[in-house]
Amino acid sequence: MSLGVLVVVVAFGVLLVIGAVHYSGGSRRKETRDTGEAIIEFARAYPGEAIRSVTMTADGNACFLRLADGKVGFLQTMGRHYVARLILPGSVMVEPLEDKAGLKVIFHDSTLKGGEFLFVNQEEAAEVSLWLCGSFVLAGPQSDEPGEGNNA
Repeated sequence: MSLGVLVVVVAFGVLLVIGAVHYSGGSRRKETRDTGEAIIEFARAYPGEAIRSVTMTADGNACFLRLADGKVGFLQTMGRHYVARLILPGSVMVEPLEDKAGLKVIFHDSTLKGGEFLFVNQEEAAEVSLWLCGSFVLAGPQSDEPGEGNNA
């Protein structure tokens, strides 16, 4: 067999494999994503982190997770897979979008691609911005001392 014929046969074989993967659905993005899947994927990447709340973007391509210790988890789709990261308070820059229910997020210390993340409503966007900016305080026991608004 000549070298030219071998090159044509190999090229045809490669194209046949690429076509089979494409038409079988192997190259398509998964369309249905939900919070349960996000919790499972994040727990697989960070098994020791306790999740308090999950907020998905409107298109389901990213997800922000409020963790019990004040950090924020982040999942972003890359094709058919998720990329999971921990975000420490203050390690991102967050700006509200002017005319949309969303946020513009710029990550300072990682290779995560930032961007504009749209949510279902303004309340979800505001809540996620508080998580990212580290503005929330974990609830603790209240101590009522005499003389501070107490009639004791």
